[in-house]
Amino acid sequence: MIVQTLRLVPVPERRGEMLELLRSVQGPTLAQPGCAGCALYEEVGHERAVVLVERWADAAALATRLASDAYRRVLAAMELSRSPPDVRFDHVTETEGMAMIERSRAGPPPRSDATATHA
Repeated sequence: MIVQTLRLVPVPERRGEMLELLRSVQGPTLAQPGCAGCALYEEVGHERAVVLVERWADAAALATRLASDAYRRVLAAMELSRSPPDVRFDHVTETEGMAMIERSRAGPPPRSDATATHA
């Protein structure tokens, strides 16, 4: 899975336009083959950044997305950022859920002989 995270800090007077552009891509993006998720977030605080997160099944699906005409709207939203966009593509090889929390809360893992110290 590949997760694209795009963080933009909008020019205040163009914030609405940026949000409109990014909202307009959500539904069509979710309908694309290989899309596992598309969400838009607004940060609170001083910068009030806008964050678009897309999850893709594989590199081929993401490449199709990035080359699409529809992605031009995302590029247009980047142009409305008052600072360079923060773009990340995280290649995820493993995902865990509640089991990880349960394991972590159960206490420290047992020590193996290799990590045990001798007095």
